[in-house]
Amino acid sequence: MSDLNLTNIIASYGYIAILLFMFLEGMCIPIPSEFTMGFAGFLAYQGNLSLPEAILAGWLGSFAGSFSIYLLARKGGRKFLYSRGHLIHLGPERLDTIGVWFNRYGPPLIIPWRQLPIIRTKISIAAGLLDMRYIVFTIYTSLGIAIWCTLAASLGYYFGRNWELLVSFFSALGYYVVIAIVIAAFALVFFYYSRKRKLQKSLR
Repeated sequence: MSDLNLTNIIASYGYIAILLFMFLEGMCIPIPSEFTMGFAGFLAYQGNLSLPEAILAGWLGSFAGSFSIYLLARKGGRKFLYSRGHLIHLGPERLDTIGVWFNRYGPPLIIPWRQLPIIRTKISIAAGLLDMRYIVFTIYTSLGIAIWCTLAASLGYYFGRNWELLVSFFSALGYYVVIAIVIAAFALVFFYYSRKRKLQKSLR
């Protein structure tokens, strides 16, 4: 769907369109929420929408989509990982260990993660696969989404007719964030295996 179609639909259907597009993005369908909420902020700037109500519609849609994909991952994805995870060296014991770590240290990370372009919704899948408790997921996801929707819509309102600059900024930022995460992941894996080899040599 083109950007022009998105703006036409949001302009025509207002809060319902905002809720729908944010729901789809929450389900990990690539409809950038910086575009949806940024344009919603612009419509509020024009006086066609209420900024608080636009933020609420975005929050409701995003949370509903995020909770839905979390449930799907929790119900079906974990069983699949248990049965097929050994193919990528993730046996049940290792999955349980990762799950314990994620549930202990991961929840607060949801809030900053929800502010990252491109990958913000993927945390819901990880939370479902690793059996994050319902109440914990709900609390941190609600807060993270509220911050993001408020930020994006408010910036769209602030930029006014130049609201598309917001989309360009977050789109560019998103690629750098993904590259940084990939580099960090490779660095952590390298560090882990280097340390493991040194430990094995010292025990010989």
